[in-house]
Amino acid sequence: MRLPSIYIAIFSVFISFSLQAQQGKIARADQKYSSLSYTEAIALYNSLIKDGYGSVSLYENLGNAYYYQSKYDQAGSSYDSLFQRTETVSVNTYYKYIAVLRSQGKYNQAKKWYDKMLGLYPNEKQEKSNSEGVFVSSQSTPTSVTLKNAGINSAYSDYKASYLGADEVVFTSGRATWNLFSKKSTWNNEAYSNLYKSRLIDQDSLGKAEKLKGNINKYYHESSAVFTKDGTTMYFTRNNYQSSRVASDSLNNVLLKIYKATFNGKKWSNVEELPFNSNDFSCAHPALSPNEDYLYFSSDMPGTLGESDLYRVAIKDNNTSYGTPESLGSSINTKGRETFPFISSDNVLVFASDYRAGLGGLDLYYVNLTSKSQRVYRFSAPINTPADDFGLIYKTAQGTGFLTSNRKESGLGTDDIYQFEGLLLPNTQDVTLVFKSNKGTPILGTTSITLKEGNATSLESVVGKNNKLTLLDVDTAKEYNLAVSNANYEPLSTTIGYQGKDTITITLTEKAPPVAPVDLREVLKLDVIYFDFDTAKITKASAVELQKVVAIMQQYPSIAIEIVGHTDRRGPASYNQLLSERRASLTKKWLVENGISSDRMTTKGLGESTPMNDCIAKRKCTEQQHNQNRRTAFIIK
Repeated sequence: MRLPSIYIAIFSVFISFSLQAQQGKIARADQKYSSLSYTEAIALYNSLIKDGYGSVSLYENLGNAYYYQSKYDQAGSSYDSLFQRTETVSVNTYYKYIAVLRSQGKYNQAKKWYDKMLGLYPNEKQEKSNSEGVFVSSQSTPTSVTLKNAGINSAYSDYKASYLGADEVVFTSGRATWNLFSKKSTWNNEAYSNLYKSRLIDQDSLGKAEKLKGNINKYYHESSAVFTKDGTTMYFTRNNYQSSRVASDSLNNVLLKIYKATFNGKKWSNVEELPFNSNDFSCAHPALSPNEDYLYFSSDMPGTLGESDLYRVAIKDNNTSYGTPESLGSSINTKGRETFPFISSDNVLVFASDYRAGLGGLDLYYVNLTSKSQRVYRFSAPINTPADDFGLIYKTAQGTGFLTSNRKESGLGTDDIYQFEGLLLPNTQDVTLVFKSNKGTPILGTTSITLKEGNATSLESVVGKNNKLTLLDVDTAKEYNLAVSNANYEPLSTTIGYQGKDTITITLTEKAPPVAPVDLREVLKLDVIYFDFDTAKITKASAVELQKVVAIMQQYPSIAIEIVGHTDRRGPASYNQLLSERRASLTKKWLVENGISSDRMTTKGLGESTPMNDCIAKRKCTEQQHNQNRRTAFIIK
């Protein structure tokens, strides 16, 4: 039965409205995603999926939104749906999926997808990777840290502690979420974060938390504060805002900026934006150098290698002006997220990254900024876990500190602050080895060393240049076994340690010149062992001379000799070579038959290559001259 035209028209209009509504919802979801309103974007994307709509871009954005909220299980499910549809996605999405798999302990799957990513993006291959699909390798540092919940956490996000003076800790919290009138962040549907402080009652506990007083906690997110030693200046992170409204860039991305405030004895005031901020990129999570002459921070400014890199900027003119931000470079920054820096009193940089060899999510790493190597080390458990671990601060002398994690075993909210003790990082220094000769002459040739810690495998095996070699990151509390080799000097094995010296002199003993070979023929004044021309037959006269060799070898049973056969220069050189070898072998055979062990003798033929005179085949020489070249030597070994 044919439907009336009116029904067909109504149905077409219905389909058109449905498609328009769906396209409108997709546009709203994408707009929320672009503006970092992840909670709203997730709800819209899931609504579209429920309605039967699911595209590559939807699942990619949904997975990323969950990832940025650190909801790795949900992110993993979305990425699974994405990669079931296509494997041609951005390299950044590959990295996020691999990080999610690692956080779930699925290392074999992470390695599989890492290899697939390299098939599409071969330039992403790192020089150092392992079987778990690690992106950038970092040596792990074992620790004996004990760790517990800090006791200041709420049911919501609490993160990034900082020291304020000797006995206070300032941290970031979204605990105002319980208040119905609190503004909520569309990132995670929690209240916009504020800065709180708590007093250290002793090394084991913190007091009640209260908001920082003054003109600080008023606009959207405030977080990640750091304070000068005198407690009068604070740098902190805040959403970019204009006229009390949050502002975004041209792509609707909400940005972060770093601000400065001063303390007047009662409250914080004089809030001002730092001049290197921008309305086109974010700057966040400030940290101060020990001398307070540099401010370190995280940013995605132009030139950033990954999603965010670590930078520093010089503080000038008594905190009133600033230099030009400079990147910490590719030895520290990667193509992932480097964030939440902290600088210890002995100039160790601690930071979080999701791109290096870790347990999953954000993990904590450190690097000695005084070292030339800029070698990055990874904290071991319990500091790092498969969850996000970041925002570590500590007091070097006491070995105590705080870190943030969203680990679940003892957490109260989405992020929690943990207190730890027993952290002892090795004090490392670069040490230069200077090689000198025992005779005061310049070192000749190439000098190589192998460095071991106790009986462990080699830590370093390197070659020196210009009589010098610099060892990077030497633990000042340890001694190392050093083996030195150079073809012109005697081998040396010794122990070295830092002992307050950046330069260690290594004296090498010159090898004695090689001993000239001793020929028994000359020692015993033997007549030449003659062979008839063009034969390997020993003459009767030569047998008499060989008997003298037998006598001396029987008298000195430790002597071993090499029998070297020579010919004159008549005939082809190749033939003479074979002839000399036969003569040397026949001589050995004769000596064996006369009581000398075969094990004490080796043979070699040199043919016509080393004549005793200048007789050549075309020159007229006497038979006696040719006989001089047709000889046998007995070289003592």
